[in-house]
Amino acid sequence: MAITKLDQLIEAAKKKEKKRLVVAYGQDLNTLSAVNEAAAHGFVEIILVGDENIINSVCAENNIDAKQFEIVHEEDELTAGKKAVALINEGKADFIMKGLISTDKYLKCILNKENGLMPKGKKSVLTHVMVVEAPTYHKLMIASDCAFIPEPDINQKIAIANYLINTARTLGIERPKVAVIAFTEKANPKIESCNHAAVLSKMADRGQIKNADIDGPLALDVAIDMDAVKIKGIKSEVAGQADCLLFPNLEAGNVYYKAMTKLVKAHAAAMVVGARVPAILPSRGDSHESKLYSIALASLNA
Repeated sequence: MAITKLDQLIEAAKKKEKKRLVVAYGQDLNTLSAVNEAAAHGFVEIILVGDENIINSVCAENNIDAKQFEIVHEEDELTAGKKAVALINEGKADFIMKGLISTDKYLKCILNKENGLMPKGKKSVLTHVMVVEAPTYHKLMIASDCAFIPEPDINQKIAIANYLINTARTLGIERPKVAVIAFTEKANPKIESCNHAAVLSKMADRGQIKNADIDGPLALDVAIDMDAVKIKGIKSEVAGQADCLLFPNLEAGNVYYKAMTKLVKAHAAAMVVGARVPAILPSRGDSHESKLYSIALASLNA
C-alpha cells in the first residue's frame, strides 16, 4: 500500500528493523528535540557525536533523557563530523544527520575521497530529494533537485530520475509517475530543459530507465492539475497524476520547495541521496515536524 501522508512514514518505519542514526555535532536543542521524538516512536537508536557536557546540559534544561542516547564525546565541530562518518564506515550506524555542524563541513566529511561516504570505484551524483504533503494535492509529491546541483546535465538528470523512482518505491508506489518539469509542455528544441525531458521520456519508453512512467516536458500545472490537463487537451499517463517532479534546475526546485512550505504550509521531509547511506541535511528554517519526518524517510531508505 502506498504511503499517502507523511505521518504514515513514521508508522512504516516502525514496522521495519530499527535503524541506528548518528548525528554529527548533535548538541543543539532543535536537533535533540527531533531525535528525542524519533527515539520515542521506537524506530531509531540515536548516537550523538558532540560535546557531552553541552548535550547533557541542553537535555536537562528541556526534560530530555540524555541516557537514551549513546554519546561520543567530541568538542571540535569538524572532528565530530569525521567521527560520525567513521561510525557509518565501521558499521555502527545506518544513516547520518547534520546537527550543529556547518553544512560545508558536514558535506566535506561525506565527500572525503578516502574516508567519506561516497561509493568506491564509481562516479556518483549527490542530490537532494524531498517529499511534500500539500493540502491541495491528493497524494505525496517527491521532488528533486531542490538544494544541490545548480544546472544538472542529462546524465545527472538520469541519476536524479532513478533516485526519485527508488524513493517512491520505498513509499509503496510500485510504478511511480515522473513528470520532467519545464516552463511548457510543448517540445521546444531551443530549450535545454525540454530536450532533456524528451530524452528521459524516451529512455523510459525503451526501458533504459525502469519501473516508472516518465513524461515531459510538462509544465507544473499540467503535471499536478487534472483541470489544466483537460483544458489543454494533454494525453499522458503522468499528467495530472505525477508522483515525482524532476525540476530543470536548482532555482526552480528551490522556489517550489519554499512556495510549498511557506505559502501553502505544506509538510515536507527531505534527505540527501547518492552516498552509500541516506544523509539528512535539515535547514535552519525547517519545522520540528519536518525534521522528524526526514528521520523517518531516511530510516526507510537506509
